[in-house]
Amino acid sequence: MTRSFRLVCFDLDGTLAEGTTFIWQTLHDHFGTDPERRRALHEAYFAGNLSYEGWFLGDIEMLLAAGADRAGIFEAIDAVRPMPGAHEVIETLRERGCHVVVISGSLNVVVEKLFPENPFSAVLINRIGFDADGALSDWSATRYDVERKADGLELLAERFAVPLAETVFVGDNYNDLTIASLAGLSIAFNCKSEKLAAIADHVVVERDLRAILPLIFGE
Repeated sequence: MTRSFRLVCFDLDGTLAEGTTFIWQTLHDHFGTDPERRRALHEAYFAGNLSYEGWFLGDIEMLLAAGADRAGIFEAIDAVRPMPGAHEVIETLRERGCHVVVISGSLNVVVEKLFPENPFSAVLINRIGFDADGALSDWSATRYDVERKADGLELLAERFAVPLAETVFVGDNYNDLTIASLAGLSIAFNCKSEKLAAIADHVVVERDLRAILPLIFGE
């Protein structure tokens, strides 16, 4: 018997969005920040010596020092586009009664650029804001990235009264392992992590999100 799925959760960078692997890397490359400091922040977080918020704030500090503002950030992400099929897939899922959500360590500005119509029931993501002159004026770190992405899925499944067995996760990289393990159905799409491919229920090689629909609906 075909299972019914009522909540479909997407990663953003490399999944709903193409033209970037991690938006933070794209921004740092554009603004020419210090790669050694970036690497040190990354290593400190994964060694357990730095909180996620500390990692996030370190990134923000570096971008501010490099002169990042609204105009520069949107220039940096100009080449980022919706993954082929993304809009059609989201529309189809919604028409079939699914809650469509995003849980990502990316940035709200990417969602706003690619999906200005805001077709999502919820978005758990890092956020930045700008003042009237376009300067970075506020920011907040997500509580739901890397190992805590699974907590985000639990939160949204409870919010929308959907059993975890009826949830789907679609992602592409190593920071998706915990949430892929928890979801009722996991799809490694445009996958860049051998570990994710090994635990996912399905691996989709083609870079067209429409390929996930038969996996979800059993058609």
